[in-house]
Amino acid sequence: MAEHIDPASFNHKFATTCGYKYHYVEEGDPNGEPLLLVHGFPDLWYGWRHQIRYLAKQGYRVISPDCLGYGQSSNPHDSDEYSFKKICAHLAGLLDALNIPKVTLLGHDWGGAIVWRFGLHYPSRVHGIISVCTPYDPPVKEYVPLEEMVKKMPEFEYQVTLANPNSTPYFESILDTFMDGVGKMSYMAQQDVDYMLAQYKNSGMQGPLNYYRTRKINFDEEKDLHRIIEAPSALIVALRDPYLKPYLSENMYKDVPNLKRVMIDTEHFALTEKPDEINALIKELLEDIKVGRVKSVL
Repeated sequence: MAEHIDPASFNHKFATTCGYKYHYVEEGDPNGEPLLLVHGFPDLWYGWRHQIRYLAKQGYRVISPDCLGYGQSSNPHDSDEYSFKKICAHLAGLLDALNIPKVTLLGHDWGGAIVWRFGLHYPSRVHGIISVCTPYDPPVKEYVPLEEMVKKMPEFEYQVTLANPNSTPYFESILDTFMDGVGKMSYMAQQDVDYMLAQYKNSGMQGPLNYYRTRKINFDEEKDLHRIIEAPSALIVALRDPYLKPYLSENMYKDVPNLKRVMIDTEHFALTEKPDEINALIKELLEDIKVGRVKSVL
């Protein structure tokens, strides 16, 4: 089990972007190379706690926000506000507020999907991309409903319930059990669990679940996008991830030509399960991105 890190010991800040309040944590050298760390579901900025301090000590300027709908950030009810295009615009606005013209992005789970999309929507603002677990899923020309997709990929069947717009009260009623069931808590100190649950009970589940309810609007907004990501990129594949399985990223090179793909022996919540190993991998990948050493034979 990873050691507890007091969330109050971080530098907490707020900014307004695209009319929404964003809570974020910032650590490290204000003149250092900027890193934007984007969390997934069910998580918060705090999901990156073991990486924030480590990367700050390496001399980076580290920014880790609560995504829209989470924690202390704004929490609009309408699922249309959570499309990839809008979330990427919010993050670009956050970078503007922090006077950061260009950034290296790191994402996990939904955060991984968001940082890949940021590479499509704002390619000129990207030094590099590192995704933990989440492969790049490029825009498509024909819409495939979620119910059809899970027939071919049954490991994602759980998303049908999460995407149901009427499921929010149910998940709020079983929040403690749900958080334990997704596997995070076995890697977390009790104080970590208490903080996460308090944040979710305060802000609710509508915002986090809305990301699963944007499939059609994402398609409509992205169908004409260029699908190739040119930025130096890396994917950390979790070998025991029951959701984002290794086979999903085997052909990523055709859409992400400047890619390094590496493996770690963890389940889905790799940031917490093996923080020291993940930190060492991220440090190496950031150095590879700097010098253009990002291709791999894996």
